[in-house]
Amino acid sequence: VLHADLAESPDALQRFQREMRAGGKLNHPHIVPTLDADQVGDTMFLVMEYVPGTNLALLVGQNGPLPIEQALRYVAHAAEGLAHAHDQGVIHRDIKPSNLLCDERGNVRVLDLGLARFAADGQAQQTQLTGTGELLGTVDYMAPEQALSTRKADARSDIYSLGCTLAYLLTGQPPFGGESVLKRLMAHRDTPVPSLCEMRHDVPDAVNQIFQKMVAKQPAERYQSMRELLAALAPLVGSSRPRSRWMKRGVLAVVAVSVLVAGVMFARQRGDEPKKSDEPIKIVQPIAPPSAAIAPFDGSQAVAHQEACAKYLNQPVETTNGIGMKLRLIPPGEFQQGASEQEIEVFSNLEGRSLATDGPQHRVRLTQPFYIGVSEVTQAEYQTVIGSNPSMFSPTGEFAARVAGSETSQHPVENVTWFDAIEFCNALSLREKLTPCYERTDDDVTIVIGTGYRLPTEAEWEFACRAGTESPWSFGEQVAPFEQFAWVAMNGEFRSHPVGQLLPNAFQLHDLHGNLWEWCQDVFDLHARRSLGQQHPSLPLSSPRREPADLSQRQHWLPRRADDSPAVATSRQSVSGGR
Repeated sequence: VLHADLAESPDALQRFQREMRAGGKLNHPHIVPTLDADQVGDTMFLVMEYVPGTNLALLVGQNGPLPIEQALRYVAHAAEGLAHAHDQGVIHRDIKPSNLLCDERGNVRVLDLGLARFAADGQAQQTQLTGTGELLGTVDYMAPEQALSTRKADARSDIYSLGCTLAYLLTGQPPFGGESVLKRLMAHRDTPVPSLCEMRHDVPDAVNQIFQKMVAKQPAERYQSMRELLAALAPLVGSSRPRSRWMKRGVLAVVAVSVLVAGVMFARQRGDEPKKSDEPIKIVQPIAPPSAAIAPFDGSQAVAHQEACAKYLNQPVETTNGIGMKLRLIPPGEFQQGASEQEIEVFSNLEGRSLATDGPQHRVRLTQPFYIGVSEVTQAEYQTVIGSNPSMFSPTGEFAARVAGSETSQHPVENVTWFDAIEFCNALSLREKLTPCYERTDDDVTIVIGTGYRLPTEAEWEFACRAGTESPWSFGEQVAPFEQFAWVAMNGEFRSHPVGQLLPNAFQLHDLHGNLWEWCQDVFDLHARRSLGQQHPSLPLSSPRREPADLSQRQHWLPRRADDSPAVATSRQSVSGGR
């Protein structure tokens, strides 16, 4: 959208129309095409093809750094689209993860060609002078020469930005940091280029060498064209799709949905006098996001964080899907994950077993919201989606005697494997007319770009469970209230119980303590986990190799012996937003 104020300037309108015509000439499978430009009253707007998918910033935010081959393949896709644009004389000037869209087939397509170029002339200069951060992340991917003058940007500037994007895809962070916009701009110019091999230990030297050349300080030292870059990438980009393996607890499904954030718009700086057409035109986000939910916070603050996040996203705090599952919105936040040294010592003594695998406690940041099921998936819900009920605590199950006379349809489903959880997620996705997030071949499961249900990471699960607390349990430090919040040995009668009967946590989620255990998406690897970064920590995926009685990192939340309650896995639904 071209802000209405700019309609006063004939020069601005001519620039808008010229750039729209340039974007309309681009026709390539790795570019989201411009279809039309029109005017309603004083408002000029651009019409682009609608492409279902997820931009790479959200993808990494949801799932963590990408497998190496997948990241290289995505960069190659973008390079192919940009090579076509450069052939037509169009320089993007704003390449970054959020401007690269991965569609439902796993193909990356470049967004905002022409649109970004129209804003770029004034955008970069204005942001570096004001330091307000209105560049929306562009500064983290901007070539040094472009920071000095956007008019100096050429194809090699796009190559630099794509190199910074590669670093983000592989590490979850841009290559250069800094506390302010100005410091980050100076880092691009003055700070030595970091080694990807040091930022991520499994990155091959050949990949690091390509990255180093892409982000060389001097344009003459970079690849001189996207086609030259593609030639360098060719030996490293295989034809097969990258595979990620999994392992971990019960069934928690997460829906990967796109957050409906207001799109970018063009606006002139406010002032008493009209601006000249060659003065800065900035890209702004109409609504500022709410502050993150940084633990510790109390119950009223937890609700306030949920409501603020829902208002920003224009989504409800609680939603119900097609089979009646209720899900609650969990806001972005930061917390201490795992058990403290004192808790590990106390509960080892209390239970006669070690909780060392739940440490060390470490700070974790989740930058994207998600929905998670209010309760565990019930036997009735599983029966509706899959057509069968494997539960042992059911009228026809192995432990039918323990639930004799009880209506178990609202008991959590159990006796499900990790692969059963994957199948349930996919089946529910299809039932809801969403694109599944997994592909399965025998014992191999792959995450794919979809709009459907998936398992949450361990960090997502624990953040939802803690609900702002830093105590051993979400209700505090004392064991006495346990019977009010969780079905455990002292009140559980060694069987499952209907969901949602006991008190919820501050996020209004039930049965995260007690009743049954739940699957998460990450592999259990103690040594690898200790080396994870702070933001969106997520280990590779793997098939489960541990017995259900092995709580791995969940002993912190379920302080009980393995025989205190059913050693079986169950399900809970959650929804990733925004992501």
